[in-house]
Amino acid sequence: MAKRTKEELDSQDSDIDVSSSEDEELQEEGIDEGDEMVNIDFDFFNLNPDIDFHATKNFLRQLFQDDSILFPLSELADLILEEGHIGTTIKTDGIEGDPFSILSVINISNNLKTKAIQEITKYYIEKTKKSTEFNILLRQLFSPSSKHKIGLIFSERLINMPVETMPPMYTILLEEMEESRKKDSEYEFDYYLIPSRVVKLVSSVADKELEDEDETTSRKKVKKSSGLPSEFDYIHYEDEILEKNALHYGYFDFTHKNVEPDARRVFNDYGIEPKINLILINKNALQTAVTQMKEAYPYEG
Repeated sequence: MAKRTKEELDSQDSDIDVSSSEDEELQEEGIDEGDEMVNIDFDFFNLNPDIDFHATKNFLRQLFQDDSILFPLSELADLILEEGHIGTTIKTDGIEGDPFSILSVINISNNLKTKAIQEITKYYIEKTKKSTEFNILLRQLFSPSSKHKIGLIFSERLINMPVETMPPMYTILLEEMEESRKKDSEYEFDYYLIPSRVVKLVSSVADKELEDEDETTSRKKVKKSSGLPSEFDYIHYEDEILEKNALHYGYFDFTHKNVEPDARRVFNDYGIEPKINLILINKNALQTAVTQMKEAYPYEG
């Protein structure tokens, strides 16, 4: 059965409009795009290792991209799903359906001897080696002699899932950790690591080659592309709030990059270069961030 009913979340209907902003603009213009508007009932479920295992592995591949080959995904999925059953999935077809989203936490401090966590901590240390303060703090936290407890929050979802579903998921996670803390110290964390992803817009190699072939076209397009934005964009928009409250965060290159940016072009203008986003946040700051998520992305389900 669902772990949270509509009444428990906000006493309203559980319909969330997952149509794009483009659809909203078409509606404002009076254009009938009825078939493109979809209302979906989202139900929140406990983690289920018997049903959610393969979907969790796929989400891990999605999160770590081509670097997923560096990790024992089956072992990592088992830790996410089986360790104390702290976490939530969102589904639309009942408990037997595939998750659209998943949010869970792993106790890094208690699993330092497992292959999965050893590879995760190694990855974090390797990626942050040029971010001195971040790296030093991670080495201290990952030490077997550290008195601080650290959790790894795993959060991933289908690309078209609305960000408004994240505040209730994080709220449930905090509530479950608090309930567990009253019974034992398994989920009493001082710090959390949250791996995520961002994308960087980069100049298109294909466009540059075409410009080089035609000097006239080149002169015209150089002017157009001279203001090319180099900023990053979020895949998970709640990450912006997490970053504002974080002790450290950084965008790092994936070790394995098997897809060229041009293969992920946006509206034929820019290439997309994905990067891993590594966030470190303490307990109190995470609670603050979740409160801010609720304000920024209110759940109207």
